[in-house]
Amino acid sequence: MFKVERLNSGKPILEKVEGNPWESRVVFNPACVLIEDKEEIGRIIESIKPDKETLSELQKYNSLCFLIYRAQGKASVEYDYRRSSLGLAIFTPDLKLIKRFPHPILRPEEEFENLGVEDPRVIKVGDRYFMFYTGYQSGKEKNKINICVAETKDFLHWVKHGVLRGELNKVDNKNAVLFPEKINGKFVLLHRPMEGENAMVIHYATADDLLGEWRDEGVLIDVILNQEFERTWNGAGAPPLKIESGKYLLIYHIGNLGRNGEREYDLGLAIVEEDEKNYVKFVKRFEPFMRPETKFEKTGDIELGVNNVLFICGAYFYDRYLYFPYAGADSVILGGRVLKDEILRWALS
Repeated sequence: MFKVERLNSGKPILEKVEGNPWESRVVFNPACVLIEDKEEIGRIIESIKPDKETLSELQKYNSLCFLIYRAQGKASVEYDYRRSSLGLAIFTPDLKLIKRFPHPILRPEEEFENLGVEDPRVIKVGDRYFMFYTGYQSGKEKNKINICVAETKDFLHWVKHGVLRGELNKVDNKNAVLFPEKINGKFVLLHRPMEGENAMVIHYATADDLLGEWRDEGVLIDVILNQEFERTWNGAGAPPLKIESGKYLLIYHIGNLGRNGEREYDLGLAIVEEDEKNYVKFVKRFEPFMRPETKFEKTGDIELGVNNVLFICGAYFYDRYLYFPYAGADSVILGGRVLKDEILRWALS
């Protein structure tokens, strides 16, 4: 139904840099923000203070994509770079690399994230950008997986606000994704509890204050078992994209466990609507929207051994297309796009 175009001839748009210890093994799971306001781009450029060559290149564009990605390296005597950090790169709107920053923008420095900062999702609220990410924390009996939040105005300099408040982090939890607008006067957040009742499916939560107390409201999108597999689960991917008043497009991941013990991560599409009683309600889905097919999607880093994985943390509409950077096999970052008209035809039918 959907014709997905893999950009750059299916080759990575961002790969590891062997000379940078923090990203010398894999780069993956990219968030992205498209900025089309020339004045805002100017303020960001002024804040990040790029070199003259980069400045000249950035000033050519009326729109820029800021991409925040997860990276891992190898353990050394000085530091264990297997712990994920987050990096920053700037792309053209059609996902051609302009500038890549040599140092992490977020490191696993706090107790609640001391084993890694992972899987960012970024959304604008007012004049700031908020990033919901996974903090992987060491524990005595078992490690803990937390939803954490940080904010920025320029994508390079971040203020961490720590673990998300409320009940969501009472269990291991991740895949936190904020809706772009308040719904019925509340902030609404997708998340995916990994334990407890109705675990391993997409839930939603509400709060009066972004940094206040969050409350789980239950399941939004349950799973449909793919008969090719023994078990299926899902999790939110990109922040919801508004397609008309009260209606949103979700791109999410679908995890599958095969009878041979191997896993496959696909992508799905869903439509959700605002609802007076329950804030949001599920309308329909399309699965799978995309499955691993190419070399870089099917085969990852040999030592890490993650194969057959597509994973998404951001997407945007630009010109005639829906663009989405995504991870292939937890090892590289790839780019895809599909015609906006195809998406809207399905979404609004």
